[in-house]
Amino acid sequence: MRSFDAVAVAAISAVAAALYSVFALGEHRHFFTSAYDLGIFDQAVRSYAHLGAPVSLIKGVHNNFGTHFSVLGDHFSPILAVLAPFYRAFPHVQTLLIAQGVLFAASIPSVWLFTRRNLGKLPAYVIATAYALSWSLQTALGDDFHEIAFAVPMLAVAIERLDAGKVRTAVVVALLLLLVKEDLGVVVAAFGAVIALRTKHWRTGAIVAVGGIVAAFVETRLLIPAAGGRSGYYWAYYADLGSNPLSAAWHVIRHPFSTWHFATSPEAKARLLKWLFFPLGLASLGSSFVLLAVPPIAEVVLSSNPYDWPLDSHYTAVVAPILTMAAVDTMAKLRRVIASGSAPAQARRSRRRRARAGWALGACYAAAVLVVAVWACGRMPFDQMTKSWWSQTSAFERAEYAAVAAVPSGVTVEASDHLAPHLTDRTRVILLDTVPHNAPWVVIDEGYVDWPLTPVEQRTRISWLGSHGYQVVFARSQIVVYHRE
Repeated sequence: MRSFDAVAVAAISAVAAALYSVFALGEHRHFFTSAYDLGIFDQAVRSYAHLGAPVSLIKGVHNNFGTHFSVLGDHFSPILAVLAPFYRAFPHVQTLLIAQGVLFAASIPSVWLFTRRNLGKLPAYVIATAYALSWSLQTALGDDFHEIAFAVPMLAVAIERLDAGKVRTAVVVALLLLLVKEDLGVVVAAFGAVIALRTKHWRTGAIVAVGGIVAAFVETRLLIPAAGGRSGYYWAYYADLGSNPLSAAWHVIRHPFSTWHFATSPEAKARLLKWLFFPLGLASLGSSFVLLAVPPIAEVVLSSNPYDWPLDSHYTAVVAPILTMAAVDTMAKLRRVIASGSAPAQARRSRRRRARAGWALGACYAAAVLVVAVWACGRMPFDQMTKSWWSQTSAFERAEYAAVAAVPSGVTVEASDHLAPHLTDRTRVILLDTVPHNAPWVVIDEGYVDWPLTPVEQRTRISWLGSHGYQVVFARSQIVVYHRE
């Protein structure tokens, strides 16, 4: 990469990181973040920063794992410890949101390098810009912080290095995915298959594939239970798929049509699949790299849990670099087909004409992808930043800030889901749920029924507070702070 290109790509990445961070911080400022999951990760990384186990009081108490529950028993994500030094220097929940934005932006240079190698310099800048505006990255930024932020740049680097012929580097980076989350072992296995198909390094591919499956099994069946969790806690696939990935794969092979029907219905799943593949013109399907996207997409569309299907979640962020680079790979193949002449005695002028046609194909495709990406921004979370209320703090939000400030530092407090992340910096926070936890302080938005309560359950909890000695010490705009000596 020449110096000018290095500076330009670095500038695009820096602007993207700033945009991502401003958006995520704005979401937090407007109380759109939540105890699940930002509050949980804040408590876990804060524990790492003080050289302790990644304990989350929110996760442990709400899910009946206990007050000293390590999030390694929830998802096996030791990679989070990397953030500990930054958290020690900046011990605020906003640090996680900025870190996620920087990690997402760190994948842009690999997308640029991959596209420049395959389509040329100008399409590389266009595709990199379109990728930076990817709707799946936007929705992940609007869905708190998650450990998959590390997987996005790792996948981009692994794919780019493999395409560059640096198999060893690609394997090392891919194996780091095993430290991000237990289900990414299946993605590593798929990466082994891609290595074998693209480089003919059959032995290396087989070792990586088997290693990924074994690692996923060990992390799920051994390490997570050893940390206090349950191996099948997040198994949400429909019953016919069985109780583990192997039985699920066998069912898909035996019953492909019924599996496809389940994966595309109800409409929310079909809509998700359309948004994943249509903005890239279905071009991703023409590359072997698309195999890497199969496990994370299958994990969503074969789930029986409706919370996994909406567009506004973080589950599809990991496929953003995969599908983008797979689409570029497909267009590169088409470009080579167009540029190569069928007749050996073809005139030089004809070959040049074919080469220009191939370049034009890549350029036009990149421009179309960017147009679609910009169009999608008007229908995705970034559109919020264009609204007048985004730059303002409403009277209701001022009441929320005042309520949070009314809680002393260092105390234990039960808080509504969207208020909790504003308290984890300086208090011991427990999620306000159906079970009274006898915390001396309680902060609740009585005008809004926040997850995980229902309207009846919320009224019951409020009634319980009044009958068990809690006194109202703050009340404004139905944001109420209770205290009991």
